[in-house]
Amino acid sequence: MAAHMDWEGRERSDGRKEKKLAVAIISVCIILAIGIKVYTMLARSSQGYGDYMVQKEQYYVEYSEQYDYWDVLTVEYPRLEGIDEETQALVNGLMYDTAMEKVDYWHLEPDGEVRELQEEYTIFCSDVRCDVPYHSQYLLSVDFKEMYAPISPVYYVYGTERGLNVDLMTGKVYELPDILRIDEDFVDLWLRAAHKKYGDEMPYEEEMREYLLEWFSGDGGEAEEYYDFRPFFYITSRKEIAVGLSVDPKPAGITGNAPRNNVYSVVLFWSDIKPYRTESEFWKKYEESETAGRVLECTDLQDNLWLGEDAGVWKYWMERGWDEDSNPF
Repeated sequence: MAAHMDWEGRERSDGRKEKKLAVAIISVCIILAIGIKVYTMLARSSQGYGDYMVQKEQYYVEYSEQYDYWDVLTVEYPRLEGIDEETQALVNGLMYDTAMEKVDYWHLEPDGEVRELQEEYTIFCSDVRCDVPYHSQYLLSVDFKEMYAPISPVYYVYGTERGLNVDLMTGKVYELPDILRIDEDFVDLWLRAAHKKYGDEMPYEEEMREYLLEWFSGDGGEAEEYYDFRPFFYITSRKEIAVGLSVDPKPAGITGNAPRNNVYSVVLFWSDIKPYRTESEFWKKYEESETAGRVLECTDLQDNLWLGEDAGVWKYWMERGWDEDSNPF
């Protein structure tokens, strides 16, 4: 009986030791896995991504029967591959949503005011082109240019532009106020450059400076009922900062006329904008950035029947004295 108890006791003791050993091994494995993951993340955060791909694609609709009016949509957007999966999904969603911004607002996700305007639609038309002028191991900068036509693609055509600047390590989006201090001095700097480029369209005078200070700060002032003022920036292929302002009509601001480009954009010299830099992490990554990744063109890019490069709407207006330089494409 005593021998049996010794054997049984040793068996139970050995079992407990084996369980403790197994738990210890599993704990060590977990700690090692966490350590490797942390080390990889830290190494990646310092080195960034060198080998990733941006493939341009297109959302294409031609005369669908889904609505009471026709629609012709050619929306080009970038798709990212080759970085952390979670961040990649976030960035891809941001790029697609930015490309579709006006299409969603005027067509797919209308509010009450837009729904009323849709009763007058003949054709809703949008042509978005995207460029990825700067792509580094840390930053991805995308420039979207768009011609869109609420109501009709003949008398109601507008040009707009927007930039998207994303941190590839975190998925953070950098807006203009994140990287530059927008004050009276900065507005004066921007206005001098814009006046040189656009002349009387952007007069260098005190009243214009007052308007611009409101608009760059996100305040539409007296014109807010009719227009949405959208400041933006992107990084050029030469690593310069382009700063622009889109003056986008709201439903109350839609008027029939020749095609209008409502965008004012200038490239600012590094030495000029340096005094206005914020403390944003953007600037550290910007300074350490070098070109990385690859950008591939859309393999099956469709031309917009109404707003494409050789579409009839441009010929129609040029025959009536329209200035071709107004076309942002």
